[in-house]
Amino acid sequence: MDLNKITNPVLYSTMSELAFNINAQFYGGRHYLWCTPYFGSNYQSPHFTVPPSSSPLEIYNTLKNEIVGSDRHANKIPLIRLGVKKGAESMRARGLITDEDLQDIIQISDLALPQQFRPLLCVIPRQNAIASYKKVEVKDKANPMSYECIVSDLPQSAFDIIRID
Repeated sequence: MDLNKITNPVLYSTMSELAFNINAQFYGGRHYLWCTPYFGSNYQSPHFTVPPSSSPLEIYNTLKNEIVGSDRHANKIPLIRLGVKKGAESMRARGLITDEDLQDIIQISDLALPQQFRPLLCVIPRQNAIASYKKVEVKDKANPMSYECIVSDLPQSAFDIIRID
């Protein structure tokens, strides 16, 4: 998906407060966001957008429900913990954080309480994302027909955060 071909004015992503705060503290307020130009998923539309596992609305609601429901068998929080650790390893490999920072982030991820994973909806103006855009390979998409992209190293000033309560 080429952002210049998208007519939607914004991209959407959902991240946890934990990820947001780690980005702010360790990565200079730069954010890595898996995005889509669609807020929700409409499986009944002949125009396929994104499946539930890539829908910012579905991700937001799933994460919120796991936290509110005190679900000890929830799967979204462990996935986010893993993603935070992989992100830190990537940042270390790029030389953007120290070994000590990496260890701190791993410990923070392991010790974070469920409420620290509260979801945040990110609304990114498409124009702000173009310089940071990365294509998602078809094999990595939740559905080969879905519209997904990655925006990396995006400053927090380039997008809005919304909490749906």
